[in-house]
Amino acid sequence: MAAVPHPERVEKVRQEVMRLRELLTYMHTKLDSWERAYKRLFDHLPSEMINSLKEKDLQREAALTLIEEPKPLITAVLQAQYDSREMERAFEELYHIILTNDEDIE
Repeated sequence: MAAVPHPERVEKVRQEVMRLRELLTYMHTKLDSWERAYKRLFDHLPSEMINSLKEKDLQREAALTLIEEPKPLITAVLQAQYDSREMERAFEELYHIILTNDEDIE
C-alpha cells in the first residue's frame, strides 16, 4: 500500500498543476491574438471576396499586397515567434520546478 503523501508535497504539486492551467490559458489567449493578426492580413480585401473565396485564394490575394508592403506579415510572425519563445521558457521553468520539487520532499 502506498504511503500517504506529505501535505506540503500535495500542495506543491497542486500549484504545479495550477501553473500548467495558467500557461494553457495564456497560450489560448496568445493563439487568439495570432489568429486576429492572421485575419488582419485580409482586411484590405472586400468582404464579398472574403466570404466567397477559398482560403488558398484569399491568401493569394493577400500576398499580392504583402509583396509591396510586407510589414503586417512580418509583425504577425515576429510577435508569434516572440510569444512562443516566452511560453517555451515558462514551460521549461515549470518543468524545472517539478523536478526540483520531486527532489525536495520525499
